[in-house]
Amino acid sequence: MKINPENEFLKNLIKLQYGLKVQNTLKKISSKVIWARGWPQNKKSFWNAEAFMWNHKIDADPRKLITQELKPLHGKKNLDLGCGSYSYIPSTGFDISKKMLDFNDNCLQKVTGDLENKLPFANKSFDSVTALFVLNYVKNYPQLLSEISRVLKFQGIFVAALYSRNINSWQRQKEVNKLSKEKWKNNIAEAGFSVKLNKKQVLWLFKCVKST
Repeated sequence: MKINPENEFLKNLIKLQYGLKVQNTLKKISSKVIWARGWPQNKKSFWNAEAFMWNHKIDADPRKLITQELKPLHGKKNLDLGCGSYSYIPSTGFDISKKMLDFNDNCLQKVTGDLENKLPFANKSFDSVTALFVLNYVKNYPQLLSEISRVLKFQGIFVAALYSRNINSWQRQKEVNKLSKEKWKNNIAEAGFSVKLNKKQVLWLFKCVKST
């Protein structure tokens, strides 16, 4: 019976989720799976793989909290940056992983791209922007914050969320910055926003209004 490399890769991803040491096996199999080649070093392949496990990464309580916090954005034209396989409100979804986007049923439009580059959207084209559990994975965050301001309409709303605790060790390997909540608040304000910062459950929530 011929072994399906993609199925074997997914089976071993589940084993990895439970702490089994199967990284070397996954690396070997990944070379035979088009969307996983270069895993885990290749950023796009890493997040393609995470797409299959994403529902297990965020607990139910934070999900409910975020859903409640984003209710005021319903009906607005929202851009969800680094949306992955799930958007909390209907949005234009933007993510480096096409696999993630394929699983995201709440995207009105799906755009593949890298947050390290300028956003492929016109000036003042969105009422709101969301970036949930994303900012610590972006090296060039000053450019990203500037781009968020650019694509938002005046008085547009930007909502960001970060874990107040350490993220899991597996995803931490892709973390490229670990700024304090105060530093994030200052950086967002410098990009032209008035910022309200609140801690709720295990989350830091940044609710920002474009002021320039």
